[in-house]
Amino acid sequence: MDSFFSWINLTEHIVFTLVIVILINIYLKNGKEEFFRVLVVGLKALPGVKSLIGKVLHNEVTSFVSTTALAKKNVGKESVQRMQLPKKGISPEELRNEMNILKSAEAESAKEGKIFAYVYTVIDQHWKLQSEAFDKFEEKIGHSLEHDTIVNEFLHAFLHENALNPMVFPSLRKMETEIVSMTAAMLNGDQDVVGFVTSGGTESNLMAVKTYRDMARKSRPNIRLPEIIAPITVHPTIDKAAHYFGLKVIHTPVGDDFRADVQAMKEAINENTVMLVASAPQFCHGIIDPIKELSDLAVAKGLPLHVDGCFGGFMLPWVEKLGYNIPPFDFRLPGVSSISADVHKYGYSVKGSSVIVYRNAEIRKHQIYTYPEWPGGLYGSPSMAGTRGGGTIASAWVSLKALGVDGFMDKAKELMDTTEKMMKGVKEINGLKIMGEPHMTSFAIGPSDKELDIYAVADAMEKKGWTIERNQKPSCIHCSILPRHTAIADDFIRDLKDSTAEVKENKTLAKKGTAAMYGMIGTIPDKTIVSDFLVEFFSEVYK
Repeated sequence: MDSFFSWINLTEHIVFTLVIVILINIYLKNGKEEFFRVLVVGLKALPGVKSLIGKVLHNEVTSFVSTTALAKKNVGKESVQRMQLPKKGISPEELRNEMNILKSAEAESAKEGKIFAYVYTVIDQHWKLQSEAFDKFEEKIGHSLEHDTIVNEFLHAFLHENALNPMVFPSLRKMETEIVSMTAAMLNGDQDVVGFVTSGGTESNLMAVKTYRDMARKSRPNIRLPEIIAPITVHPTIDKAAHYFGLKVIHTPVGDDFRADVQAMKEAINENTVMLVASAPQFCHGIIDPIKELSDLAVAKGLPLHVDGCFGGFMLPWVEKLGYNIPPFDFRLPGVSSISADVHKYGYSVKGSSVIVYRNAEIRKHQIYTYPEWPGGLYGSPSMAGTRGGGTIASAWVSLKALGVDGFMDKAKELMDTTEKMMKGVKEINGLKIMGEPHMTSFAIGPSDKELDIYAVADAMEKKGWTIERNQKPSCIHCSILPRHTAIADDFIRDLKDSTAEVKENKTLAKKGTAAMYGMIGTIPDKTIVSDFLVEFFSEVYK
């Protein structure tokens, strides 16, 4: 036995000597910088060292932040608690007072022009012209005038501020963290749930894909082509993200109820799978995937599950509280690791604001991009965009605060009542049906009569002034119910009934307009031709 331990000690000495020789060789050939890089990499591989370095870094960052404008202006030093939406919407007067406090927290150098980046505008006639342009083109989506007014005031107040550096504009950092916190609480997230504000659902979903790709690279470096498993109804932003970031999407079928086939997703999992995706709801038919079952699958397989709630994230929680049967989809399910939700949809803010929230900070860290070698300084960015306009962050923040829980509940009831009224009207039209069983303020209309061309019905509706969204596989038309629809729901049903009757009487309408185009596209076996058509379309439109 003694000889055995002597052999082990001898082996340790030999290995240690070899390591020293290698390090000396690196120092002589490549210099001090490479020597220390290799040394640190080697040390990080030792058990416990990585976590120790993490603690030291965290302490250093905490110490550094305490010396910045954030600390000097006492912005962000509040106790760390999960902020929730106020029960009742905050009055415009109180919000204006808070706006003044937030503005006063900005770095004095920014106000006085003593900065050399971030803001390239000056307050003059040109600035005023841009503000007026926002007034003219800002979409009024049927809220109270008071709500629209306060949202616009915040948009203007922070229009030229830049969230690229939270140290220069700490008020934007405060508003962003509060938007994330309120969203996390709404989605039943605990104290650990964190996230970032993005420019929209596309960026939120892109960031989720980038995050799980990088997380997989770190834990499974042998993966050559990372794969995402998602139902065919998942939003194309997931495919877009895969295209941009070098992943592959494995599309699985949906059932007759238009919900993801859990067994098919399970069978598609392999050694290259880095994430699962589900929708709440999927945009095509307004139906929630079986997220509870997918959560169980994600836990069993040790995979992250991203829920695309861009469309429904700010509606489903309130519809559930109204008493509708909403299947669980949020952080109450242990397998859900992230959720995207658009503030500029049913959060009723201006366009350009969404939220991506993660179950914990360790996951979120993989979203952040850094580049420490740039001669222009240390670079880091939490999202795709570097520069992020302060106006959209401010308007998202004030929209949530101004509405509060009661305001969101009122909106949800109004829109669900309108949705049910419109769906009932559709079902009473001979030849039409609702596709599946929608869960919220969205539904798809298909033909119950096989002879009826639903795209021709859409064309007829557009001649009456409606803009109609078209779905495919199967053919149907899509309706997202918005605040303005409450006043014109009866007009929609009347025109839809007349359009359906018109198409039934005139079969030639199926061979004209978009009906003919969709019919032609459906017969093309090589979809790359369709892709080329779309490229030509956008090239022509923006010529």
